[in-house]
Amino acid sequence: MRTALILFLAGALGCVFLVQKQREHKTEAALAATPKITPQNTTPRPVSEHNWAKRALDRTKAVTDQVAAQRKADGNTGR
Repeated sequence: MRTALILFLAGALGCVFLVQKQREHKTEAALAATPKITPQNTTPRPVSEHNWAKRALDRTKAVTDQVAAQRKADGNTGR
C-alpha cells in the first residue's frame, strides 16, 4: 500500500514537472516571436559586459579633465 502511494506521488510530481516545462517553453517561444527594440547606443564604442572597468576609467579621466578645464577657466590652480 505504501509503495503504491509513493509511486503515485512520484508519477504525479513528474507529470506536474513536465506540464510546467511545456508551459515555460511556450512562453519563451512567444517572447522570441515579439520584435525587440534596441536602444540607441550613446557611447562611442559598443557596450559590453566585459569592459565595465574601462568605462569607469574613461569616466574618471573625463571628469578629471573637466575639473582641470574648469579650474583653468576660473584661474584657480587647485593648490
